[in-house]
Amino acid sequence: MNAPDRPKTSYEMYRAMAEHYHQGPSHAALVTLLFRMTMELEALREALSSPQTPESVREAYREAYKRTAVLSHNAAGPTGGAEKILREFLPWEGSDDRFASEMAMMKRLGTTPEEQQALREKMEEVEMYT
Repeated sequence: MNAPDRPKTSYEMYRAMAEHYHQGPSHAALVTLLFRMTMELEALREALSSPQTPESVREAYREAYKRTAVLSHNAAGPTGGAEKILREFLPWEGSDDRFASEMAMMKRLGTTPEEQQALREKMEEVEMYT
């Protein structure tokens, strides 16, 4: 994913996204989602880097950021770093469990199997809402 003509500045990225935005409704929806996610991510980054945030939280974020930055550049194996980052959101191998991503994140957060099951049951319940 290192095309020589890829956008390298915020303005070039903005222009490329604007081009996609104008290609149709589905492109516009994805670009809008990316912009909103970028805004949310920047708000989190600002909060986590603030001197008002407890140092232990800032240190945990620094270490997580370093690990993720290294992972994003890890070209070992059949895929590159971008896929390795996506793997944190989606399973490497297919799963029939529609809650696999949520359960994996809850496990990462240290929840018990009982807490995971309670979340699963709640998600199944709200799927029935009309």
